[in-house]
Amino acid sequence: MRWFRADLHIHSVLSPCASLAMSPRRIVAEARRAGLDLIAVCDHNAGENGRYVRRLAGGTPAVLMGMEIQTEEEVELLAYFADEESCILLQEELYQYLPDIPCRPDLFGDQLVVNAEDEIVRQVPHLLLAPVALPLAEVVRRVELVGGLAIPAHVDRVPGGLLAVLGLFPEGEWPWAVEIAPWTSLAAAWAAWPALRGRPIFRASDAHIPEEIGRAWTELLLAEPSLAELRAAVRGEEGRAVRPGPEAKEDG
Repeated sequence: MRWFRADLHIHSVLSPCASLAMSPRRIVAEARRAGLDLIAVCDHNAGENGRYVRRLAGGTPAVLMGMEIQTEEEVELLAYFADEESCILLQEELYQYLPDIPCRPDLFGDQLVVNAEDEIVRQVPHLLLAPVALPLAEVVRRVELVGGLAIPAHVDRVPGGLLAVLGLFPEGEWPWAVEIAPWTSLAAAWAAWPALRGRPIFRASDAHIPEEIGRAWTELLLAEPSLAELRAAVRGEEGRAVRPGPEAKEDG
């Protein structure tokens, strides 16, 4: 086993809030520049561009399929998948629960599926930056049903953070681990939310422009960069481990 540097929260041009420069090709180039071993593209309620990032990367870095799902409580979850089929299957399910709001690029930004050749495949017409009409527990259930792993995103941040929105963790074992905002120190997170102690904590860039990729990361002690190993690290199995990197400089 060895330590892998991972940035598991990167947006692409499929997220309306992301820069048009966040094409699959640019994401791979910036991830390599930042020395990342493992990345995940997590667009809002969608995962299509991850497949093109995977093909371009060719394993360097390794790429997990992912999404950032917003529940009806307006809590945001990072969902990771072992294969393209599982991710796209859940994406198509979630599309049925999105509000019928058209995406106006002049108001919200573009939502583009872009292939490995930097060609626009299509533009998603309905707004992705919206809560799906499913509660938190049901979204987690559906992620796990297709073999995925759900981790609450930037739990300490408004908007979207589970603790910041709900004020507490749900009853039960889930969540196994959490992500905190790129600029939140561990000391500040523990002081504000004592319930974080004892859970593995992730840090990621939440990149919306190319220069943000790798600005924050998590180190993972794994046998290989895969979803199965990530799941084992989250659960602390057989020596696997999670170690958040240092906080990034806060925006603004």
